[in-house]
Amino acid sequence: MPFSSRVKNAIRRGEGEVFWRKWTITSSSILTTAQNLSPAAAGGELAITQVILQTDATGLAGGTNFELQTSNAKGVAVFVAETVAHLGANATYSMFPYQGGTNKYQFSVTGVPTVLTRGQTIQYLNTAGAGTGAGTIDIYVRFERLDEGAQLATVSSGIA
Repeated sequence: MPFSSRVKNAIRRGEGEVFWRKWTITSSSILTTAQNLSPAAAGGELAITQVILQTDATGLAGGTNFELQTSNAKGVAVFVAETVAHLGANATYSMFPYQGGTNKYQFSVTGVPTVLTRGQTIQYLNTAGAGTGAGTIDIYVRFERLDEGAQLATVSSGIA
C-alpha cells in the first residue's frame, strides 16, 4: 500500500474521528429479548453521540417501546427508547433535534449519549411484545473514536 494511503487510513482511525453506521431491521424480527445490532467494539471505546431512527411507509407494529441498549457493565443499559406508536409510517426521530426551533421529533422516552466499551455491542428489543408486520426501521448511529484505532469488530461487510 502506498505511503499516502497508509497515512490516510491512520488518520481515519485516529482518536476523535467520527463515523456513521446504518442498520435496517424488519418489525417482525424485533423480539422482547435483546438481540445484537452491532458487532463488538474493538481496539478501544466508541462514544455514541447521535442516533436517528427512520421507518418506511409501513413502520413498526407491536410492542410498547423500541429500545437500543449496550451490553456494557457500566452506565445506563438503555440509551434510546421510543414508543412503537411513534414509529409508524414514515417516522423520523433522533437523539438531538434540529436546533433551529421547535422539534417534536426528539425521542420521547429516552435518548442519551453513551460509550460503547471494548468488547461490547449495541442491542435492540421491544418492550411488552414482539414486533409484527413487514415494516422496516433504519437505525443510524454516529460514533466518535475515544481511542486511536477503536472500531466495530470485523464483520462480513468489512471493518467500521
